[in-house]
Amino acid sequence: MRSSKLVRIATKLGISLLIAVVLNILITSITESPKMSKMLEERHQLEDKFLVLEQKIASAQRTVDEIIVRDHQIYRPLLDIDTLYIPEIYAEYNDSKYASLISDEIYGDKIKQAWLDIDQLTRSMYYASRSLDDTQLLAENKEEYTLVIPAIWPIDRTKLRKISSLYGWRVHPRYGYRRMHEGIDLAAPIGTDVYATGDAVVVKAGWQAGYGKYIELNHGFGYRTRYGHMSEIYVKAGDSVRRGQTIAKVGNTGVSTGPHLHYEVRFRGDHVNPINYFNKDMDTTAYRDLMNQINPDNSK
Repeated sequence: MRSSKLVRIATKLGISLLIAVVLNILITSITESPKMSKMLEERHQLEDKFLVLEQKIASAQRTVDEIIVRDHQIYRPLLDIDTLYIPEIYAEYNDSKYASLISDEIYGDKIKQAWLDIDQLTRSMYYASRSLDDTQLLAENKEEYTLVIPAIWPIDRTKLRKISSLYGWRVHPRYGYRRMHEGIDLAAPIGTDVYATGDAVVVKAGWQAGYGKYIELNHGFGYRTRYGHMSEIYVKAGDSVRRGQTIAKVGNTGVSTGPHLHYEVRFRGDHVNPINYFNKDMDTTAYRDLMNQINPDNSK
């Protein structure tokens, strides 16, 4: 009897405890519901703000991209200038910069992507600004620019025997190993006039290792030209020269295997192919004749 009574008492206590737990859960659920609703609402609001931010960044990026495309496809071709190149714009992003942003388990990836998009937008805006500054400057100084750009042949084409070496990689005729040829070699008789290919200021006129008797001209707007292997020089550093002015005579000085003019065009410090500038004063027939001179032997 006694044990049976104890069992009934324990059962009642267990049921009472269970009821108390259930009631506690129900009460807690009812009292916490507003808090949970508010948290969920705030989360949805935050996600909506992220979406708006992403859309605004994407819209701004599209606008900047359109400006860059117009600059590349309209403004620069119209002004006859090369595309601006800024290596830093294309550098890879350092992930360590964003390490602290991904600590949030829920929004870490979104925050990191937003910062990446903003950084890309900033780079694009900087590039577009620099590029448009250049085109504005050149547009304001178009007349001056047309006079300084190296747009004629550096020698009389009727005196040209052949193009003995083109711009590009080749086996050096004296050293015997493959190296970059940063200009073009125009074979002509010793004493042939050498012309300034655009208005410029003489940077250097004298002897230069490898080049022999050498002239470097600064045309402004990022352009420079170099002339090597001359027999005589008629200008000195600091002189102003005009397009078509005789500045030297073809020779065979320096590291050379025969009489010729070595001619280079540089833009913003980088060497470019002079052939791209020769055709600015050529008709179709003259340009075709030039191309006919270019053969596999020249490109070695």
